[in-house]
Amino acid sequence: MSVRDCFDLPIADADPAVAIGYDQYVHEFLSYGADLRSLFAIADAAPACTHTNAHAAALHLAFEGAEGWVSAAPYLERMRRSRDGLACERQKLFCDAVEAWSGRDFHKAFSTLDELTVRWPADLCALKWAQYHAFNLGDQAGLLRLGTRAMIVHEDRPYAHGMIAFALEQNHRLREAEEEGLKATEIAIDDAWAHHAVAHVLETEGRAIEGARWMRRCSHTWDKKGVFIRDHNWWHVGLFHIRLGEPDEALKIFDERLWGAWPEFPQEQIGAASMLWRLELHGVEVGDRWKPVLEQVRTRVEEHVFPFHDLHYLMVLSRAGAPGEADQFIRSLTTYAERQSGAAHEIWAGACLPAARGIKAFAEGAFEDATRDLADVIPRLHCIGGSHAQRQIFIETCDAALTALESGAVRSSH
Repeated sequence: MSVRDCFDLPIADADPAVAIGYDQYVHEFLSYGADLRSLFAIADAAPACTHTNAHAAALHLAFEGAEGWVSAAPYLERMRRSRDGLACERQKLFCDAVEAWSGRDFHKAFSTLDELTVRWPADLCALKWAQYHAFNLGDQAGLLRLGTRAMIVHEDRPYAHGMIAFALEQNHRLREAEEEGLKATEIAIDDAWAHHAVAHVLETEGRAIEGARWMRRCSHTWDKKGVFIRDHNWWHVGLFHIRLGEPDEALKIFDERLWGAWPEFPQEQIGAASMLWRLELHGVEVGDRWKPVLEQVRTRVEEHVFPFHDLHYLMVLSRAGAPGEADQFIRSLTTYAERQSGAAHEIWAGACLPAARGIKAFAEGAFEDATRDLADVIPRLHCIGGSHAQRQIFIETCDAALTALESGAVRSSH
């Protein structure tokens, strides 16, 4: 008889000790805890356990850089060896999603997890992974569908309400999102994703004073969280201070909270690029803070994992790179986009490429080109992933280019 996990779902090929370790990982994953890496030791100690090795591969792939694919390889191989012998259809579906993910077929990974969670909505971990893919694909409706599905079984479970809160905010249902985010923190004060969801509401509504106060009240719980949510939530605090006309506070947050914890992590690179670009759009001198970000971004120019990432890498190269680096990156990006087909081609060639040209044009002072390219593509940019708050930077850049044009700084690359 198979053991069961914390959702009372069977893990067909695990012993009780492995199941305990898996449950610990689930808690860390849902709470954005700092001890996610403990899953790798659990998977290593049980190479025949398909489930833990599939989740270990997923964790590595979620690094979102080339190193993640390299590190995931042995776990993927173990997963493949034992997948066909599984008696549990739910676990097979999760393996299929991870397999598609490893081949960069993110749409198939998402659709497989969507199917899995329709059939087994108790699997809150799979629901969270499905939301991860929906977010990266810009599928706001899918994000909300999954959040709503989580409520079928998990009405009073910690971290479930944070999932639906963010989904509601991304679907412009702000009042409900705020209510769900506050409810989430009543259930679990350390629900950093719920803190984040409420921050989005307050940012969208221009409630910057409330936003800064809310996030700082919650921030004592973030020290025990993983780098991603800790960095990202402080990034939101920085946005509130920019909105409040307090750039020195934003710079202090950058220096103390946004850069240096894990410079090799793509999400840290993206957050840093986004904050520095915003500060400069607001006329703030950021000194030499671009330089260490540039050194990390240069290692990523041939990866093309997500279009959202690439646009931020291009910001760094355009602003701080050597002459020609941004041009080389766009050539590589163009080649990659042209190789895609179907929905992926629409995203990379139809949305990412024109946005990339607009960013580069803005950095070069070609404001007419920047305005044209960005204004044309902004309505389609939701498909590249990222949140409304994160994609706002493209609107701000377009606005800055238009302002420059209106002030007489007319220049074009043509």
